[in-house]
Amino acid sequence: MTKTTDVAIIGGGVIGCAAAYVLAAAGVRVVLLERGEIACEASGEAAGMLAPQAEASDAGPFLALGTASRDLFPALADALREETGLDVGYRRDGTVYPCVNEEEEAEARQRFAWQRERGLPVEWWDAQDVRKAEPGITPAVRGALFIPGDHHVVSGTLTRALAVAAARRGVEIREGAPVTGFVRDRKRIMGVKSVGTTVSAGRYILAAGPWSAQVGYLLGLPVPVLPVKGQLCMAGFLQGGPRHVLYSHLAYMVPRPGGEVVLGTTVEFAGFDKQVTVGGLRGILAGACALYPAVAEAPLRRAWAGLRPYTTDELPLLGAVPEVEELLVATGHHRNGILLAPITAQLLRELVVGGRASVSLEPFRVDRPLPPAPVEAR
Repeated sequence: MTKTTDVAIIGGGVIGCAAAYVLAAAGVRVVLLERGEIACEASGEAAGMLAPQAEASDAGPFLALGTASRDLFPALADALREETGLDVGYRRDGTVYPCVNEEEEAEARQRFAWQRERGLPVEWWDAQDVRKAEPGITPAVRGALFIPGDHHVVSGTLTRALAVAAARRGVEIREGAPVTGFVRDRKRIMGVKSVGTTVSAGRYILAAGPWSAQVGYLLGLPVPVLPVKGQLCMAGFLQGGPRHVLYSHLAYMVPRPGGEVVLGTTVEFAGFDKQVTVGGLRGILAGACALYPAVAEAPLRRAWAGLRPYTTDELPLLGAVPEVEELLVATGHHRNGILLAPITAQLLRELVVGGRASVSLEPFRVDRPLPPAPVEAR
């Protein structure tokens, strides 16, 4: 059976669902193929931080892309609530970036200086300010950056809301539909094969996260993405939990409704292994307890791991593929898929509908020179 459509999207994580949602709003017919279920991988369980200023080490292409995407979230959260009735948990409490030793304070003050120079919203809090805002934080805290614009969402709800809204806009979503091959006419893609069907489209979007390299292999196309495991866990606070996202070298803590707090994370080159390990949790919990001592008394609700799509320069792969005119790539977002989903979807719509993006995608080219992979990933 062959299905004909305008765009076929490979991958039902947050990037694929956001692209489907935005393209459908532009009147584009879309079929989305997901190997498992919507939000069944990292997009469904990520911590949900929208923190480009906390994540960025300099004023490079990631920061520009991240802040542009962060600015799209208020309208997106409102639209999804109106269209689906789902509250994606968008919270504007800001992010606290604490420092507990001299080295961390020097790095934080340097970050404060360059971000302030560029007009980004950022404040310096002394130790007293931090303890007033977060009474449970370690007494060792020396100060903190407060980033009022770095917010957070509930990632799984966001991804599912995008899928529901996309379907209501006419997107055909096929779960349990792994890609098994492609129909080619020399260099052109004529169709993408899945279970029992072939989808023929004018454009194809590869948004398969850590599995993008495997799909690319079916095309004979190198897609330089590696899976990186991130372990997380959730603690429950009856009272006294953190009021803001705490983003630290020790650990991060993301409060959720009802007193639950997500604790993370590890960065492990372990292939496609998603097992939760004693060592991984030990590192997370030790860091979290050092940052926020009351964690030690909080019940551990659950633990899990997800796979993130990593590139060695930690920038996404986004845009056209020179060798294959019909193919667009949107993968490699690593720790920031949730944050970058709205801007990625907007740029994909521009490429599909208008033929060019409103910002330069040169830093995100799939064929750009990349540093070698870390030794542990080889």
